[in-house]
Amino acid sequence: MYRLLNILIVMLFTAHAVCASVAIPYVFVKNYTVDDYKASCQNWGFSLTPDGMLYAANNSGLLAFDGNTWKLYSLPGQEEVTGVTYYNDTIYTRNATMLGGWTRDTDGILHYHLLTTVPPEIRFDPPPVEIPFTLPKEIEDAHPSAFATNGTYFFIGTLTQGLFITSPDGTILQHLSLQNQLQDNIVRFICVQDSRQIWVALDNGLTQITFEPPIALLGKRSSIGKLTNAGLDGEELYIQTNLGYFKRPLIAGNVFTPISETEALPYLKTEKAPIPTIKQLFRDTEALGIFAQAEHVYPAGDDLYWLSIDNEAALFHVADGIGTLKCRLLFDNYNMNLVTRGRRIIPLNDSLVLVSAMQGTLLINIRELIGNSLSSAPLSVSQLEYIDSSGSHNLPLSSQKISLPYNFQELNVWIGTTIFTSNHQISYKIEGVSSDWSAWQHDGRISFLQLPEGHYQLKVRKYVIKGPYPELSLSIEVRPPWYNTVWAWLLYIALVWAIVQTALRYNLKNLHKEEQEKVEAERQAEQQRMQEMKNRMLEAELQNKNYELTLQTTALVKRNQAVQTLLEELEKQKEVLGERYPNKLYSRMKTLMEETLNDQADWVLFESYFNSAHQNFMDRLRQQYADITVGDLRICCLLRMNLSTKEIASLMNVSIRAIELRRYRLRKRLGLEGDTNLVDFLMNF
Repeated sequence: MYRLLNILIVMLFTAHAVCASVAIPYVFVKNYTVDDYKASCQNWGFSLTPDGMLYAANNSGLLAFDGNTWKLYSLPGQEEVTGVTYYNDTIYTRNATMLGGWTRDTDGILHYHLLTTVPPEIRFDPPPVEIPFTLPKEIEDAHPSAFATNGTYFFIGTLTQGLFITSPDGTILQHLSLQNQLQDNIVRFICVQDSRQIWVALDNGLTQITFEPPIALLGKRSSIGKLTNAGLDGEELYIQTNLGYFKRPLIAGNVFTPISETEALPYLKTEKAPIPTIKQLFRDTEALGIFAQAEHVYPAGDDLYWLSIDNEAALFHVADGIGTLKCRLLFDNYNMNLVTRGRRIIPLNDSLVLVSAMQGTLLINIRELIGNSLSSAPLSVSQLEYIDSSGSHNLPLSSQKISLPYNFQELNVWIGTTIFTSNHQISYKIEGVSSDWSAWQHDGRISFLQLPEGHYQLKVRKYVIKGPYPELSLSIEVRPPWYNTVWAWLLYIALVWAIVQTALRYNLKNLHKEEQEKVEAERQAEQQRMQEMKNRMLEAELQNKNYELTLQTTALVKRNQAVQTLLEELEKQKEVLGERYPNKLYSRMKTLMEETLNDQADWVLFESYFNSAHQNFMDRLRQQYADITVGDLRICCLLRMNLSTKEIASLMNVSIRAIELRRYRLRKRLGLEGDTNLVDFLMNF
């Protein structure tokens, strides 16, 4: 896996005189604090399992790490764990008073069993390391406390000065302490993971150290400033920053030294052409994924271009407008952050690249980066848990579907890789809730609060340097409440059926009585309808007669008014024309008009209509008022019809004054008091 970089180091970087046999290694130090693993600061030892789990002996108990998530398992008495080792699927631990074993159940949870003895193969202390050299005085004075080797380097932990890395001849190649990259100077235990990585248990925290990592911090920003330009001359690296010009050999262990602009300029990169944009480079930008929105483009030669967005960068090869991903790099995996302004990605050759980060100047080995990605452990579920009102419940890891009650409060899914994986960032989405992937996160715990009942698909992907992201999918079912289940609906149907049957029996019992009551009610209703129909017919007939009477009376009024108007006009013409208007014609016209106004046949017809509409009205008047005259009867009929004095005067062909006098005499004849309304009296008579 690491052959390419080792060959490159051998070919490019010769050892200094102080290290003639072994080159000084680049190291990447990742510290885990109590805030990361949520346990005591003091750690005593490690044990690695073949499936990539790391177990640490801690003052708070047993720590387990799967590359993403730390979990603490406490002893029954909350005692410390001072030793740990793995053997035959069991994790054995010890402290000053007890021995114990830990095994996993089907839910992936470790359970503790108190032991009196352990198998003879169990060794809590690290295997002895034969040191082929005399310890330097600097190491002796620091009180050595732990020893280990990966076959190339020797690692010596101390109680006062941290960790020393030496060559097989005893030359100190690296000294890591509180003054540079370690978080504590007291080393309790050293565990060799492989030829490239070791774990160090400290009195204050845990540390993972990687040798010859694909990313190395060459110089801190606090010392050399922010990178703006760079160039390589053989083994010598020249850079320009906002603080000036510097150079250093690429061999690890060296530092940048200030130089003049004149010395640096011949080796620095020069801009030869304008940098193309995303749309100018790529025809199909959708194939670039998130890098279609890249904020920066950096040419890398040979049709290669770096694209960067947020804290991520990717290298694409462009041919005929089609971009092919060579590798991608998420700097979160290395606890690094790209600068937000003045970002630079500067290729030094076909393998090495310099990057400007907030922490300083980074050296990236692309071949090593891609080589590390060739072997990647798949994602796995290490624990499933949901919480409801009764507490937390673990689900078997073999569950094909996560089934949850409707009233669950929280779902927790722990996703792990292994400690052998170089990239641990994961992202997730739950189909049916969100269509977007979450931000990349290192922690393997995925939590969801209450979900409505239904079916969902949880998808988790892992960050990889090259190729498609490996995915893991879990089906989630949120069960309906009991009152919305199939059995509940069957119960509802049964209850409804029982209620219907009871109602039917009650109805059948009372059906005969109701039918009899219905028949009687229908008979009475029919009689009532017949009577109402008869009354409506009589009322309609009376209304028709009243209508005919009104029409007849209105016609008489209008005719008399017209004739009276003509008579008045005749009088005016006679008065104007005098003798010129023949008397014979005048007399003839006047006689005809007056005969029309005094036509008794109209009154006979009127009385016929009136008697039909107001039966016995005139007879009752004659019976009660024997001295009433025919003219008075006519005025009473017209007043009962609510005609005005003017209309009555027109019908009777007399003056309004005459009608008023006759009304006065009529009141006397009827014996009405002064405050009695004559019309109201007649209408109610």
